[in-house]
Amino acid sequence: MPEQDFVRSQGLSFLAHRLRRASELILEGTTETLRREGFASPARAGSTLLLLRGNGPTGITEIAYRLRLSHPLIIKLAAALAAAGLVRDESDPKDNRRRLIALTDKGQTEAARFDSFLGAVAGTFEAMFAEAGADLFAALERFEQAAERRPIPERLAAAMAREDGIPS
Repeated sequence: MPEQDFVRSQGLSFLAHRLRRASELILEGTTETLRREGFASPARAGSTLLLLRGNGPTGITEIAYRLRLSHPLIIKLAAALAAAGLVRDESDPKDNRRRLIALTDKGQTEAARFDSFLGAVAGTFEAMFAEAGADLFAALERFEQAAERRPIPERLAAAMAREDGIPS
């Protein structure tokens, strides 16, 4: 008998787990394609490359804030990008204690290639959404807006206060 997918069987209660799995599927597939195409950067670092390309030298904290990723993850990505020769550290001319991350010439080229690659990514996801009969991106936009209007902890507290546990 085939093994049941426990997380799938739990339905909406494990939405975060399912979204993480979908994210990993996307990153694994993108990473495989980037490697095949000769990219040096990890797939997770694409947004960092593009931010640096548009913003110029930027501090780790600002990168994390702008991308809404954790500070430790950005430190790790910056180290991987530096090891690949795509970024370098610079001192902030306004504060020598502050470290800025800047693209190297190789990083500028990689960022431009990555920007071109995004067309294929968007087209692939549009085709997959059409196949699935749902625009996941549009749904995520609306979901995030709903969570901003009324945060999830507030919604969960209301659900827990109700006898049936179903939020209003």
